[in-house]
This record gives sequence, C-alpha cells and structure tokens, in this order.
Amino acid sequence: MQEERSPVYTIILGVCMLLCLLMIGRMLLGHPEQGASPEAGAPTLPEQEETGMELRETDLCELIKQALPIPVREITAQIGADETISVVVLVRKQDLQESGLVSGGLRTALLFLPDECRMYGVWTASVAERKIVLQCENAEIGGIAVPAELITALTDQVATSINEHLEKAGFKPEKLEWTDGALQLTA
Repeated sequence: MQEERSPVYTIILGVCMLLCLLMIGRMLLGHPEQGASPEAGAPTLPEQEETGMELRETDLCELIKQALPIPVREITAQIGADETISVVVLVRKQDLQESGLVSGGLRTALLFLPDECRMYGVWTASVAERKIVLQCENAEIGGIAVPAELITALTDQVATSINEHLEKAGFKPEKLEWTDGALQLTA
C-alpha cells in the first residue's frame, strides 16, 4: 500500500500510460514502430521503389470493375505464384443481356441461367512493349464456355484499364514477378 501512494510510483505509472497511448495512436494512424518488421502484421503500403511497383488483388479488382461494361455485384481476384490471375465476378443475367456483349449461342444459354450468375476466368499476364498484355486461358458463365469474341473484348478492356492505371502512375513495366496475392512490376 505504501508504494501505491508514493509520488514516484504515480509519476512512473503516468509515464507508462502516456507511452501506451502514444503507441496505440501510432498504430491507429498506420505508423508502425521504427524497429518493427513489416511481416509483424502491420499493414504495408504497396511497394513503390525507384524501379518497382506492386499490383495487389484488391487493386486488380477495382481496375476490373472499372473496365467492365456491366454493373458488378461482387468481384474477387486471386493472383497466384503459378503465374495465373483467377477472377470471379457476380453479375445479373439481365445486365448481361442489356449490355449488348452477349450474342448468338450464349444469348440462348443465358435463358437457362439463374438471375445472378458467376463469371469465372483465368488469365496470364506478360509484358510487351512496356505494357501489360493479358491472355485468357479459360472463361465461363455459370459453367457455360464464353465465346472467343466476348473473351477478347473483355480481356482487351481489362488490359487497357491496367495500362492506363500504370501510365497515370508514370510507370512502364519491363518485367513481372509473380507471388501469391500480388504482381511485382519492375521497370
């Protein structure tokens, strides 16, 4: 009891509480401790060195959402170390029909799909002439293969969106490095 009432103990306790509040404030503002490693769970900003840029799955989802000519209800993208980009998009059947993208056999097939259907596709990416080039490996809507002309149109729109994003950032890639969850672009 004697220790709790001493002024020195009260000052030490006050200093400790102040330091704790400062550390909590730094964490809430996103400023990790100087000695802490980025792998310690603190969120990191996309790495942008003098000659590098990182494109994460969330960035890719936003770029795809902007590029698609139809409203998207839900989108997920996975970037794999196996050099593939897998995308799943939830769209309404009516939006697909009204977009003008669907023609021929796919239009007939849409009649049998539910009101909300998932579009799934797998792409690979490469760099040509300092621009990202996408190549579709597989694409389907509700288990039905997507026609080549629709794949080409969507692939070109997404690639254009990515390249415009890179141009706005003033970045011209020369090489891609694949990791799970991100693409490392180097110039």
